[in-house]
Amino acid sequence: MMKKFAAIILSLCLILTMLSACGDEIDNNPTPPADNSVTDQQTPENPDSQPDGNGGDALSELDLGFVYDNGIEYIWDQLDDEMKTDVAQVINTIKNVGFICELSYGIPADESKDFLTFISNLCMDYCYLGSSFTFRDTDDDGLKDTLYLQYNENIAYEQDALNIVTNLNAVLDSVVSSIPEGLSEWERAKYLYEYLVLSTDYSDEAMYPFTAYGALVEHRATCQGYAEAMHLLLHRAGFEVCYVRGHGDDTAQIHKWNYVKLSDGQWYILDPTWADPADVPEEDYINYDYFLISDEAILLNHKEKFYSSYYTTPTATSMEQSYHKVMGYYCESYDEAYAAAQKQVEICADDGKRYIYLRFPTAELTEEVRQELCLKKGAGLMTILKDVNAEKGSNFTETSWKVYPGDNQTSPNTIIITLKRDE
Repeated sequence: MMKKFAAIILSLCLILTMLSACGDEIDNNPTPPADNSVTDQQTPENPDSQPDGNGGDALSELDLGFVYDNGIEYIWDQLDDEMKTDVAQVINTIKNVGFICELSYGIPADESKDFLTFISNLCMDYCYLGSSFTFRDTDDDGLKDTLYLQYNENIAYEQDALNIVTNLNAVLDSVVSSIPEGLSEWERAKYLYEYLVLSTDYSDEAMYPFTAYGALVEHRATCQGYAEAMHLLLHRAGFEVCYVRGHGDDTAQIHKWNYVKLSDGQWYILDPTWADPADVPEEDYINYDYFLISDEAILLNHKEKFYSSYYTTPTATSMEQSYHKVMGYYCESYDEAYAAAQKQVEICADDGKRYIYLRFPTAELTEEVRQELCLKKGAGLMTILKDVNAEKGSNFTETSWKVYPGDNQTSPNTIIITLKRDE
């Protein structure tokens, strides 16, 4: 018969006096809390055997299924055997919903906070790990080697934890299997990006908002939930993936986004959270500015990218697979902008969508297009609508538009146009 977690916790408390959980999560708390606790909501992994205390021997005996489950092959391959052993021991303990994990090698005391944050961010497929877990005591060599784990307050029985994992993986399998056949690599990534953005609302009002479970099962999540869901979806679809943490537009909060490697050998960045802005009322809106872009592009308006002491973070240098580049929406003249707008209106007439995206290399060209395409009465967009309506039988009547000017130092140059139809 399953043992109730609460009973186990109470008995453990008599021995070790657990630290209380922190209220903030990874994207709300950039400063690690005191006493080596960590505030990243995350998940666990797989073990069939516990370590025997001998480093290399212990690694060979451990179940490494968690590496695939969490899509962390890129990171795992960069760890040495000692770190792999300690990481595997912790994650397997989490998978088994254990409360105490003794490490074969241990972590230097001054690195313990970083290690806890690292573990928390690796565990993306298991969403029941609590918001605070900690090392206690330091051995004679200055190492932390005993870790005490805590689980989400919504988990009362072991079966609850199993159900969380089962439900999340059922959604992952369903979404990946729904990708239409015959799509290109680029289109497959775009399909998953769009699915996540359109099915998820940015919110912390969920049971697991800081996890992939929040994004994919509860459909409400913070940036951490969006990023972890994107990571798992891409990985299950066969892509090589990694994550990164940093600061978005607010240095008071930690932000998380994704890397994916495509068949051209290049790493690209996705930020599904920023693709789903809260200030846009239309439910079907997607911002493609953050789909398959470079480090340089994302750091135009993301303040900082963190680098890990445990692995080399991918570097994205190419914009060749970015949405606007592939779709032909990146324009270097007014004539190119006019042609790109016309092409997109025709597409909208065929598929029922209503958004047009135009990107420019300079603020000066952005303003020229705004004046000529958007503001000129009887010309520009109005001429395009008239021609497309006549050719396609559509019923576009007018447009609204918003300009995001930039100087290529702080933000991109973008015009987003919304089409309106005669109802």
